[in-house]
Amino acid sequence: MRHIYKITVLCFVLTSCVNSHNNNTLTSVEIESTEDRVATLKREIVSKSEFHDAEFLLFNVNGFANSRVTGIPGPSSWNYRFGIKVKPSEIKNWIADFTRIDAKEYTFDWTNDLVVHRNQNWERKSVPEVYKREDGNTFIVVYQKEGIVFKQILGE
Repeated sequence: MRHIYKITVLCFVLTSCVNSHNNNTLTSVEIESTEDRVATLKREIVSKSEFHDAEFLLFNVNGFANSRVTGIPGPSSWNYRFGIKVKPSEIKNWIADFTRIDAKEYTFDWTNDLVVHRNQNWERKSVPEVYKREDGNTFIVVYQKEGIVFKQILGE
């Protein structure tokens, strides 16, 4: 009887770990509907304005809004990368409290990787502007004319 109890507890722990691991990444790649991508991202970020398209790759060691109760919480650690389309006049809301930095010293690979599967929706012809929050863990890449904002947030 004790073995059955131990096996049951072990199965519960392993299932919790597996569920937590599977639910710690949220991506827009398989979400075809623009409305669904926007709604999903809005549940996970603090929005500085309305946006009408989104692509994202979010990692949170503790999972996301609909999955946090399934696993055992761990130390906070996340890497949120997302791109959104806003009205160009609303970009100022996203870069408030940020300092512009030299774009030559910044790599844009992650922004390109984020939208490659729907690249036709994310055409960028203007020169990007790069902004950094004082804490050094948050960056924003802006394409002003196109109304495109890419944001990366690293946290521990």
